[in-house]
Amino acid sequence: MSETETPLNRPAKRATFRLDARVQHRIQTGFVVAMVIALTLIGYRTFLNFKTQRNITIGKSNLLNLYKAMAAYAQDWDRLPPANVWTDVVRGYLHAPPNTPGGADSYLQGPADYGTVGYVYNHLAEAYNLEPTNVNDRQKDVSPSNLVLLIEKVGAEPNTGILIPSQQPGADIEKNEKVLYKNLDFPHYSEDKDAATTLILLASGRILVRTRRDFR
Repeated sequence: MSETETPLNRPAKRATFRLDARVQHRIQTGFVVAMVIALTLIGYRTFLNFKTQRNITIGKSNLLNLYKAMAAYAQDWDRLPPANVWTDVVRGYLHAPPNTPGGADSYLQGPADYGTVGYVYNHLAEAYNLEPTNVNDRQKDVSPSNLVLLIEKVGAEPNTGILIPSQQPGADIEKNEKVLYKNLDFPHYSEDKDAATTLILLASGRILVRTRRDFR
């Protein structure tokens, strides 16, 4: 005699949760869209980083060419050019390869995250001799490695100059750093407040890459 199934000994059914097909489709679609957005943002940041690094490389090249032109001028005249006409006189010493877009004048402006940068001359470098020939040359007072020559400035006009104190040992370095910082733009990586970057050319020919964080 077979055992009769009753509600008490009947096998229990497992509770199952099934999503409607349309809900499943929406979830899958949302996941795919989120992945696409994430990958797009990663790609965009990578592109921005590449673009900024390229801009910094171009800026360094510009400053190097400007330094060579100023050094050639100083060799002819035993001093760096006057601040109020520095762009005009240095232009004659700039040389660019054939077919360079904008010619040698392209070295007088550089790319930035937004717009373009010009280069601003330090009044303190006026009449400074890069190769001292007598005791009256100012190198005995200010070393080329402590004298700012050019800085980047968004939208700077030709022949622009400002006064930036030297970083000579014995000077008030902290105070002079504050003056320098106040005059700087940070036109690269500008969306990141701390990592925003600028280029500074010293009279020694060295190019500094400084961030806002460096001044804190």
